[in-house]
Amino acid sequence: MALPDSLKPSPYTTLSTGISSASVANGSTYTGSEIDNTSNRYGAMSIEVVWSYATAPTANKTVKVHLLRCLDGTNYEEQGNQTLIATFSPPADTASHRRVLRESVPLLAYKFKLAVENVDTAQTLTATVNAYAFNERIED
Repeated sequence: MALPDSLKPSPYTTLSTGISSASVANGSTYTGSEIDNTSNRYGAMSIEVVWSYATAPTANKTVKVHLLRCLDGTNYEEQGNQTLIATFSPPADTASHRRVLRESVPLLAYKFKLAVENVDTAQTLTATVNAYAFNERIED
C-alpha cells in the first residue's frame, strides 16, 4: 500500500534583496533592489531580518517589512497597509539580533522589492533583510 503524498519545500534559493547593513533613520523607509520572479516563478519565500542599533531604541516600538509588487513589469505599488508582510518590536538594546519574520510569503510571477520601515523606534536602525525562495512539491 502506497503512503499518502506529502507537500515538501524545494531547496531554498537565496534572493538578493539589496538591503544589507542599510541605515534606516527613525520615521524612514529603505527600499531594496528589484527581485525578478518572472522566470524562476518561485511560489513562496521566507523572510529573515538581522538588525542592530548604535544607540538603544525606545522599547515597544515598531519596524515593518513591506512587499512592493510590480504587476506590469515597470511600476511598483505604493507602500501601505496592503503591502505589509511582517512587523516586529526590537528590544531596547544595542545587541545584534536575527529573526525569521515569515516562513512562507506567497509569490506570483512578478517583479517585487522589499522595504524596511523604521516606524517609531527613535533611533537609526541598521538592517539586513534576507529572502529565501522555494517551491512546494509533492513527494511520495
